[in-house]
Amino acid sequence: MHELAPLVYDLAIMLGLAGIVVLLFQRIHQPVVLGYLVAGMIVGPHTPPHALVNDIANIQILSELGVIFLMFSLGLEFSFRKLTRVGFSASFTGLFEVLLMIGIGYGAGRLLGWSQYDALFLGAALSISSTTIIIKAIDELGLKTKRFAELIFGVLIVEDLLAILLLVALSTIVATRNILSLGMITASLKLVLVVGAWFLFGYFLVPPIFRKIARYISQETLTIISVALCLSLVCVAAKFHYSSALGAFIMGSVLAETVLVHRIEELIQPIRDIFAAVFFISVGMLIDPAVILHNWPVVIFISLVTIIGKTITTSLAAFATGQSLNTSVRVGFSMAQIGEFSFIIVAMGMSLQVTGDKLYPLVVAVSGITTFTTPYLIRLSGWITAALSAYLPDRTKYFIESYSAWVYRTQTSSRKNSLLGKVTIRLFINGIIVAIVFSIMHYAGYRGLVIFSKQSGYSNLVLLLLSLAVSSPFIWGMLFSYKKARLPEYTKASLNPAVFMIWLVTLTEISTLSIVYFHTWITTLIFMGMAVIFFIVAYRHLERSYHWFEQQLLGNLKTQGIQDKARYEELAPWDSHLVEIEVGDRSPFIGKSLGECRIRQDYGINIVAISHGARVIPAPRGDEKIISHDKLIVLGNDSQIDQFRKQVEIVAGTSESASFLENFVLKPFLVEAGHVINGKSIRNSRIREKVNGMVVGLERGNVRILNPDPDMVLQVDDLLLLVGETEKIQHLDLEMM
Repeated sequence: MHELAPLVYDLAIMLGLAGIVVLLFQRIHQPVVLGYLVAGMIVGPHTPPHALVNDIANIQILSELGVIFLMFSLGLEFSFRKLTRVGFSASFTGLFEVLLMIGIGYGAGRLLGWSQYDALFLGAALSISSTTIIIKAIDELGLKTKRFAELIFGVLIVEDLLAILLLVALSTIVATRNILSLGMITASLKLVLVVGAWFLFGYFLVPPIFRKIARYISQETLTIISVALCLSLVCVAAKFHYSSALGAFIMGSVLAETVLVHRIEELIQPIRDIFAAVFFISVGMLIDPAVILHNWPVVIFISLVTIIGKTITTSLAAFATGQSLNTSVRVGFSMAQIGEFSFIIVAMGMSLQVTGDKLYPLVVAVSGITTFTTPYLIRLSGWITAALSAYLPDRTKYFIESYSAWVYRTQTSSRKNSLLGKVTIRLFINGIIVAIVFSIMHYAGYRGLVIFSKQSGYSNLVLLLLSLAVSSPFIWGMLFSYKKARLPEYTKASLNPAVFMIWLVTLTEISTLSIVYFHTWITTLIFMGMAVIFFIVAYRHLERSYHWFEQQLLGNLKTQGIQDKARYEELAPWDSHLVEIEVGDRSPFIGKSLGECRIRQDYGINIVAISHGARVIPAPRGDEKIISHDKLIVLGNDSQIDQFRKQVEIVAGTSESASFLENFVLKPFLVEAGHVINGKSIRNSRIREKVNGMVVGLERGNVRILNPDPDMVLQVDDLLLLVGETEKIQHLDLEMM
């Protein structure tokens, strides 16, 4: 009989013991990740009498696959569209908290006398919270529909993206041995080019292919293709000396834009769970309990630094973006822990051989402590916010509310003039594509052309012309990136400063690429002259070519807009947010009209939309009746929604198929001089018909009015809070001009 490989015995022991431990942890309502770590400690070499596993080398290979599939699954749940929807508040909060915690963790490490790299990796590990553990804790506490939970979900998306960038940045710092150096700048530019190329080629090629094969592809084939694409980009990332996690995450985010993303998520989940279990068990195997016991004061110190530091930094960042004191404090306490990403960061430090052996078990111990305290801190945050609301002086409350209103109005006003953002994005994306084309021409074509022609000068000129021909649509896109934007009045003079700067940036990049890659000023001058002639002759053709490419790319990115499960809307003032609720069989509202139910009068909430099966009624009138199992989109604050929910009985939005809420959004709208609605009443402005929604709030000066009277006349600088259908409300600015 053929003898089994040692790895099979090891996996049987690891997974069997992990299953038992995880069942026990689930019984006592602790995270699964902690169960895996404990199982790893039991089978590892540091627990007497001896290690239960032997094939450590192959186990490490499987654990690396665990990291790959974890990052791949994270990418499947990520998309740039979601990142844009989390809004300014979540983006700033995540970035501010991560940067400050890196500094705080680094300072704590140096205070303990650790080396620079140990302190740096400690700071990075403390900066990233665990998405899995936080969402699980919030869900188990029944707080998933609370307003502060929505902001947390947005911050976690930002943190996940920053964690990927941290992995790349840390590996680059280790390679260059310097944080701020020419090598670091060069490596960063290379990263932007390489990763930008992966994203652009992926978004341009993969979604159309998957749309064509979606009708007939089987589950087995889809699994194989998805895993193959993931591992292929992992290999490409390794070829460019980047982490495997980066390649897996990018391919996941590319597949997230395909029509098959939900099927891929379901198929990949069991594969991810198996390999992720092996990864976390292998992490536990590296933990030496003796090191933790010997350094328990350090563990307590770092745990306190984590809890206090993340609570304060996150709360301050959320408050600075205009969130209410209640929301800011609850977000801060909920984010005060670290998890699986911290293990990956510290593991990379060990693989690069720049961190000591004691950092790993200490970080895991801190993760265990902060994971255990997470649900208690979330509960404590509710008590603290209630106490603050009861005991804060009225003057302080007025200042906080005024600051929140001022920040929100400022953000709304700044969004009205999006010229800079649109032009910058178009310049940046097209600039990356042009740089990629020049790079490919240089690295792939120069050597072969020199061998063929035996004249480097001739080769340089030919490659420049080829670079021009291939990248010309995107050069056109840079030169005329302002065409779809409405230029301000001051730019309409004969000497247009905005257009001048755009052209200067474009020509500077082309000249720089030409000189760096093809090493001659003479060739560059010839090239520039021919380029001018070429653009004059082929102007219209280039315009059509560029628009075709842009439409293809944007079309691929927008394909999945309605199918996203997550909801990360920009949060509104007045502590109001949207929640989907399903009407239960015993609800007292069944069979009554909205007017008879007096929902707005008794509960203070608005019924934004009703779904009678496939029939959706946005902004329903008072005579619309409620029937059993209707889905309602309601707008209100947490206490109002909780009170209303007790009467309605069923909270919707927890199943995979729930997507009714995705069709509606909150949006602030600033009335400016020149708008056609200025001077009209809310009823006569026809906003209700334009957005299939309603005006649920109005701020005039320092006065906020909830549910304003329809006959109220709109004035300049009124800030409206609108709720309506996503597709229609996004185009409201254009329709009203």
